[in-house]
Amino acid sequence: MKPTHIISAITISTLAASVSARAVFNVNYEDDSVSSGYPTTGPNRVLVPGIEPGLATAKDAVYMVAGGAHNTAFAVVLDDPTYVGGGFPRSEFGYAGFPGATYKDCEHGEYSFSMLLKDLVPSVKGTRDAPAEDVVWQFKHHGGGHDLHLALVGTNLVLGWGGNVYKQVIIDNVMPYVNKWMDFRFDVLWRSNNTGRFTLDMRLPGERKFGHTVAKKDLQTYVTASPDGTPWTGTGSIQYGVYRHSANSTAGDTKTLIVYHDEITAINFNAMADHSN
Repeated sequence: MKPTHIISAITISTLAASVSARAVFNVNYEDDSVSSGYPTTGPNRVLVPGIEPGLATAKDAVYMVAGGAHNTAFAVVLDDPTYVGGGFPRSEFGYAGFPGATYKDCEHGEYSFSMLLKDLVPSVKGTRDAPAEDVVWQFKHHGGGHDLHLALVGTNLVLGWGGNVYKQVIIDNVMPYVNKWMDFRFDVLWRSNNTGRFTLDMRLPGERKFGHTVAKKDLQTYVTASPDGTPWTGTGSIQYGVYRHSANSTAGDTKTLIVYHDEITAINFNAMADHSN
């Protein structure tokens, strides 16, 4: 059943550390305003479906779920133009203008969030090699693709890096965790050469500690070009929700995908907080 709740609210804060330069970005959905006082217009705006021109216009593309510490959702329905943003079926928040949520070459960041797959009906392979990849979290390189991302592929949760050149299944069957909260934590040294590194830890439902660690080092984490050589420009930022770039309902991809996100924290250890907000 399609959700009918209202558009979600976000709470954002940027804080400065007393010892070293860093910017901390928090989103916890405990405020009733859509942007918690941050602008939804201008160059440093929050990109919100339903408000940002060109993003999905469906009222339940992004909405609040009442109750609990985890309480926001993003929904994308295939074959419905009101869930299309930027030419593709998607519903995502973007934070390209906020310290902490952004990153550049040679910077270091830590990121954590919680995610729930709501009433998931997994996409199927059909006559294809695999179901379409539905991105549910990305470190988005503006002027390019994603430097790092998590995607749902059928019943697999897949980690991608290096501009989606490299992939690894981190959960081979998400179905036991449907309608339950999963916690994720990234530590990333952003480098455009082969000296970058990242670590991903997970805490699955019923677990008390983080584990399931994936650690990669001596690689490019800040991507500068597509595999065909097309340059990537701009900088990067976190972006989350649902992005269904190649999904096709007639080929067997689930028509409705709903993902909850909450408790997002991003720390950039090289950036100064912006006190103007």
